[in-house]
Amino acid sequence: MDDDSVKRKLKLSQSMRKLYLKEDGSFYRFGERQKNPEMAQLLKNIAANGTDYFYRGPVAEKMVSLINDRGGCYTLSDLADYQPKFRTPVRSTYRDCEVVAFAPPSGGCTVLEMLNILEHSDLKGMGHNTAQSIHALAEAMKLGFADRSMALGDPDFVAVETDRLTSKEFAHERYNLSGDQAGEYAAAKDIEAKDYPGNTSHFAVMDRFGNAVSQTQTVRDWFGSGIVVDGEGFVLNNAMSDFSAAVGALTSQGLTYGSANAIQGGKTPLSSMSPCIVMRDGKPFLAIGAAGGPRIITGTLQGIVNAVDYGMLPERLVNLPYIHVITNSQGVEVEYGISEDTLALLEAKGHHVIRNTVDQAMSTMLNSVMQVEGEFYAAGTGRVDGCGGALLPDGSAVLEGVSQEI
Repeated sequence: MDDDSVKRKLKLSQSMRKLYLKEDGSFYRFGERQKNPEMAQLLKNIAANGTDYFYRGPVAEKMVSLINDRGGCYTLSDLADYQPKFRTPVRSTYRDCEVVAFAPPSGGCTVLEMLNILEHSDLKGMGHNTAQSIHALAEAMKLGFADRSMALGDPDFVAVETDRLTSKEFAHERYNLSGDQAGEYAAAKDIEAKDYPGNTSHFAVMDRFGNAVSQTQTVRDWFGSGIVVDGEGFVLNNAMSDFSAAVGALTSQGLTYGSANAIQGGKTPLSSMSPCIVMRDGKPFLAIGAAGGPRIITGTLQGIVNAVDYGMLPERLVNLPYIHVITNSQGVEVEYGISEDTLALLEAKGHHVIRNTVDQAMSTMLNSVMQVEGEFYAAGTGRVDGCGGALLPDGSAVLEGVSQEI
């Protein structure tokens, strides 16, 4: 058992052990069946009684008690008063496409800023995963993350300059800071969000009518907090850890923030979730997104680049070697399959290259659906379970070439 497995096992609550481990305490293995009848019953009860069954009454009481028994300060009204927040998507263009992304406090602004920076580089001419194109990607990533660290927060609590962050002019200013050598970047001047006065999963769907959905949800860490609500079958998240404990403090996902992402009652923490829809000629061309913490942002970015600059279809664009970098000092992670000659050229440019071995993959868990000339293409990454598929008029489903009756 590896160290990560030991850590994950140690943090499991008794109710989670009962649900996700065998009676002898061992893990389920690939191909074995693990059931969650408690979750099935919960979903039936919500379907029959509405959302009040979850946010009010016995289930809510269980959640509040469970959290407060561990030092929390929840009340039943915190759940009863909960309402989803609707955000206006952010938009920009990239090459011949329009990209529509989720607004702050999610990662869409950062994806768009990175794309706008990359428009100043001829990625197609440089070639896919060459030293030149990887260098351009890495510099755009570092610039985007530097600005994200200071400029973004919950727009209900801080004023976020989304128009500036997603503008071509701003991207040009930021691009001009980069050169032929690897750089370390601070956030842009006067960009920090100002106070107002006073385990992630993703799916992408398209249909023949032109509708497209790109949706990401998370419990944040592996199995969230590791605490299951006993008898209900669902895990509590640990998304509070996405707030910054202090200005400049490093989170468990390798990110730092300014004061805009400080903890505050009623506030939503920054998230890397970046569901995107790419439009071409005014119609959905690509629905794309990912799981994987901050690698969601860089993975979605590379997926869009692979589709738009290199003309790749989903099966190829989600599975080629990916890179990820937040700061130069933390280094550029690269997946196996990029040549050593290319990596040596990157190191000569000042990049600290962190190599993944052949049996490792980054948690860039991307999937996408694409429509090209009336034909649909879907694929999920081989880094994690999941696949692309289609629903057919006769009631059957095709899952990456395998037809199954429903």
